[in-house]
Amino acid sequence: MEVNYSYLTNNDKIFIFQTNKDADNYKLVSIDIGNPDPTTWKDLVPENEKDVLQWASVANEKYLILGYTQDVKSVVQLHELATGKLIKKFPLEIGTVSGGDFSSDIRYKDIFFNFVSFLTPGIIYHCDLSKPPFDLEILREIKLKDFDREKYAAEQVFFKSKDGTSIPMFITYKKGLQKTGNNFVFMTAYGGFSCTRLPYFAPNRIVVIDNFDGIHAVPNIRGGGEYGEKWHRDGSLDKKQNSFDDFQAAAEYLIAEKYTNSKLIAINGGSNGGLLMGACLNQRPDLFGAVVADVGVFDMLRFDKFTIGHAWVTEYGTSSKEKDFQYLIKYSPLHNIKMSDDPNKQYPATMLTTSDHDDRVSPLHSLKFIATLQFEAKIHSTQQNPLIIKVETDAGHGCGKPLDKIIAELVDMMCFIVLNTGIKFHPGY
Repeated sequence: MEVNYSYLTNNDKIFIFQTNKDADNYKLVSIDIGNPDPTTWKDLVPENEKDVLQWASVANEKYLILGYTQDVKSVVQLHELATGKLIKKFPLEIGTVSGGDFSSDIRYKDIFFNFVSFLTPGIIYHCDLSKPPFDLEILREIKLKDFDREKYAAEQVFFKSKDGTSIPMFITYKKGLQKTGNNFVFMTAYGGFSCTRLPYFAPNRIVVIDNFDGIHAVPNIRGGGEYGEKWHRDGSLDKKQNSFDDFQAAAEYLIAEKYTNSKLIAINGGSNGGLLMGACLNQRPDLFGAVVADVGVFDMLRFDKFTIGHAWVTEYGTSSKEKDFQYLIKYSPLHNIKMSDDPNKQYPATMLTTSDHDDRVSPLHSLKFIATLQFEAKIHSTQQNPLIIKVETDAGHGCGKPLDKIIAELVDMMCFIVLNTGIKFHPGY
């Protein structure tokens, strides 16, 4: 496993680093540069067995501020720099404080950080570390016109996956939601490359919840970094199927708990999340009402032959190795399309999206996948739900996309979902 070191500060010859050496969830170590033999290193803040240390900073010459992910929620803690002792855990709701949104300096007493959540566009907090008990004060808050966060609820639930592993999921909805089994659910996930899907604010989520009486669901499936490197490893290479099982179990949970039914679940994911969509489409077509897969990786036997696909071999493996081929062929979306002649077992309405200049995930993945889907649909005439593709011109993988194009894509996606699930528009706020 690759070992990372990030320099934090030093006092003369005693240097402090954040590292994952012998600590999947990261820790802080102090190293005497005059005697740097690893046997002399000291754990300043030991690894937490469950929580992942995402970032660390220093302030006021004597304090450490540490940012952990605890059950996919940000926790910000104050520690003594000299001893590593915990002083205070700052009170925060379910939300996110990223290292890039935190500001401090060892010379100064003030710290600042931005907090976001599913229902909070952004709050900048300030704390004066010269004034115990170190209370937070709101320096600035982003507020949206006519948006009342008190109308909505965001909660975290846990469910069991196929192998019994407990998987967390965030669900956001309007307060007063009735569990009738007939609510619309928009569900999305990623589950790869150790990427952690922390809570974040997105206006389009509120539009779905408010105008379609919907539920937004984000299961934190294996393959991500929500619980450290083991969580990532348990959803990659020969264990990639765990990611798909987790996502399918999330849908089953929402159905079993009477939030919704299979016809009213729309799913969406992009890139590695597009692979997730393709695999789940093949494995459980009965579980979803609509599928939108953006710039997905669908040909798992040849992905490493195009653009920068070779860089993903550490995540997926490669078909050029016999042992890797044996598990890749079992889930590769392009090679596992299984349509039925039973009219009650159609594939759900499916839309793929790609871009003609995508230099990360080549558009050939989406083009080959839709061609094969449509070919199989022609053979199995009972397939009546649409299987379509949208190809954006003069665009790439998605980064740097202008706002008007993002809005247009979201409108296209929701129109497709509305037409194929029958959900009704109810103007909200």
